[in-house]
Amino acid sequence: MKSTARFRNVRPFSLSLLVFATITGVRGLGNVSIKVPLAVANGSTVNMLCSFNLESDTLYTVKWYKGLQEFFRYVPKEMPHITVFGPLASKVDITHSNQHNLILKDVQHDLAGRYRCEVSADAPSFHTELLSSYMHVVTLPQGNPSIHVEKLRYAVGDTVRGNCTVPPGNPTSNVTWTVNEHRVNSSFLSNISANTGENLQITIAGLDFEIIPDSFSNGRLHITCRANLFHLYQAEADIILEEERPRLASVLGTRESSYIGTAAKRSEDWIYMGVVVNLILCGLR
Repeated sequence: MKSTARFRNVRPFSLSLLVFATITGVRGLGNVSIKVPLAVANGSTVNMLCSFNLESDTLYTVKWYKGLQEFFRYVPKEMPHITVFGPLASKVDITHSNQHNLILKDVQHDLAGRYRCEVSADAPSFHTELLSSYMHVVTLPQGNPSIHVEKLRYAVGDTVRGNCTVPPGNPTSNVTWTVNEHRVNSSFLSNISANTGENLQITIAGLDFEIIPDSFSNGRLHITCRANLFHLYQAEADIILEEERPRLASVLGTRESSYIGTAAKRSEDWIYMGVVVNLILCGLR
């Protein structure tokens, strides 16, 4: 009976540590978090953060992976503390990286992907935590979007047709339309590859809607195209369309009202003025 009692009083060493930690409030590795930018511009420098609290534990190692491949290791017991591996080794700024911060320089599109931070405590717990996050690498459009419509004056019952063109980028931009600050859907969305050799694409979003009574606000339609690429690119273009009302016919006939660009419009005005001048000269002969 005594031997049985002694056997029942035996406890595994790890269980004893757990009971001791619970009674004394001693805790180990915890509060591990990772902070990786959702998207960064091509060619930029990126700071990735892996934070944690050790409490009573001692740090054994911090490792960073891209996908399944380890490329960064921090071991406080070794000299030097930092070791880098593989294709990403040249991208690591060793001088400014440490157990919490990983600095990557000159980030290109091939560095887009899922990054993982693995933190391990030393003996006796060897507790390990692993977290991951995805990072996009983008090429930003150079310039603002532009709006093209068939003409600048419309009447009730007419159909407004046009498009919004966003300069080349990678990936493609998101486009939204508003008419008098009311959101409308795109009639089509297409992406055209730009011949730049950098896998860039031009985004074109169409607009097609019929003007109904009360569409105009003070005789105007304010159309806006907004483009964005993550939080890195936000730009817009707008145009004002006038309401076309009945008017007296000109003795020279009705002039074309299509919107064909500033240069073409000026050329049209010069042709019109030329016709008027010729008529006047003919009358004086």
